[in-house]
Amino acid sequence: MNKFFCILCIILFISKTENVFSNNLIYDVNNVAAQGALNNSFTDNKLIESAFKKAFIIFVNKTLLKKDALSLYKTKSKTIKDLVLTYQIIKSEKNKGKNISMLNIRFDPKKINNFLAKRGISYADISNISLTLLPILIKDKNVFLYEENLFYKNWNKFEDKEVSTNDKLINYNLALENIEDLKYINSNKQNLDLIDINKIKSFNDSTNYVLLIIYFTEDKFKAFIKTSIKNKDIDRSVDLILSQKNENKLYEEAIITLKKEIDQIWKGQNLIDVNTPSFLDFFLIIKKIDDYLKLKFILDSIDIVENHSVLEITNKHSKIRIKYRGKINKIKDKLTEKKINIQIVDNVWQLNIQ
Repeated sequence: MNKFFCILCIILFISKTENVFSNNLIYDVNNVAAQGALNNSFTDNKLIESAFKKAFIIFVNKTLLKKDALSLYKTKSKTIKDLVLTYQIIKSEKNKGKNISMLNIRFDPKKINNFLAKRGISYADISNISLTLLPILIKDKNVFLYEENLFYKNWNKFEDKEVSTNDKLINYNLALENIEDLKYINSNKQNLDLIDINKIKSFNDSTNYVLLIIYFTEDKFKAFIKTSIKNKDIDRSVDLILSQKNENKLYEEAIITLKKEIDQIWKGQNLIDVNTPSFLDFFLIIKKIDDYLKLKFILDSIDIVENHSVLEITNKHSKIRIKYRGKINKIKDKLTEKKINIQIVDNVWQLNIQ
């Protein structure tokens, strides 16, 4: 019986399983609305193809840097259709001479990787994240913080209307008012761009945070973005070229633009080079009879794992090789998130399932 089970597990590992219900959420675009006129010239197929196009634009905007996303906007519908793994029409109705549908669409991870690799484009393996934000506004040589600061008051009110709530990458928590921070900022108001982000007390309880310094003079904005995300500090200077004349609209456009810049920073830290896959061998320590299957399902659910195979199997352990994309720390984080314990001794990885 044990011998039969081992053989079965090997087959399950080696065989390729296409599970359209796996958790490759990065390739999912949900609640895509499409509509067309109720006439013979606009068929259901055209409606679905228009939804595919819209989903593709949402996907590239979410996962690619801005310059790379822009280069793919004119991708032909036929090419996009081939990249779709599956789709589901969750709502369909006819209203006022129009056919209106809502779809959930999933792109094929392997085809997407090949598509991007041919074009030399890296995608960002991003997940939703919470950031603590402290914006400082300098206007007419005056420093505004907290409730006197329109950026602080309105930051979470203004969102890019082209990005749905489900596709938002970052959840912002505004820093709470802190007396020590007030003193520190006021003592450095002549050189605010030199402020040490690690000395802001209101960031002490946060893992990820952003200090935003905005200069507003003569209807022009310039911003310094100081971030610490996943223990990595990145600074960026941004000149905001805005189109609005109304002051309230000007602030709204500035906030949306700055959010996009912070999104770019977050993506830039998580780029996956699709052209250079890596390999990792590790030992799975067997504690329970179904540990093989549990690990297989976990590996199938990790976006950056391309494939995996069993190299050796015994009653106590199984040696497994995975092909993945990205940095070694990324695959380590992914496995840890799935509640897999990892021990590395003399560069030998040993895994066990919790």
